Amino acid sequence: MDTFEGIRVYAAGKITKNGWRHTLFPVVDDADYENPDQTPWSAEARIASLPGAVYVGPHFMSDDHGCYHGENSHGVAAGDIACAAYPGLSRPEVSRRCLDAIRSATHLFTWIDDPTCHGSLVEIGYARALGKQVYVYMQTGRKELEDLWFAGQIATAHGEAATAEQAWADFRLRLR
Repeated sequence: MDTFEGIRVYAAGKITKNGWRHTLFPVVDDADYENPDQTPWSAEARIASLPGAVYVGPHFMSDDHGCYHGENSHGVAAGDIACAAYPGLSRPEVSRRCLDAIRSATHLFTWIDDPTCHGSLVEIGYARALGKQVYVYMQTGRKELEDLWFAGQIATAHGEAATAEQAWADFRLRLR
């Protein structure tokens, strides 16, 4: 059996309610809805499909309504109010947590299926500048993603796939 001890994965890409990360990683955190900036993100979570590897971020605030997953919210109602009642994480806190998680990662896995993944482009550049292993996958056949070619060019490796699961399978093969 393959072992991936020491691999720490940060997953970049557009965050949506019940998005692609939920099929690949243990990403949902319970939140202190009254004091979200005080809610710690998990330091790491085991990745079942990569024995020995851990997922380091980003982490989301869970709720049944999807209130934390609106536009520009990073899955934590960043700088906004969720469900008209609960504060989200502050934008400075979201940025700090994401950059900390990228610093602790060894690999950045990126799934791009939406051309408005602006934060992901920053994460790719930041990880590359830190010397991390950066893997960028774009959804096959999406003409509107062609303008994001530069992200793939600066990556350790890049490719196309029909689904995030197929991209993840390729990433796993490249790690062997």
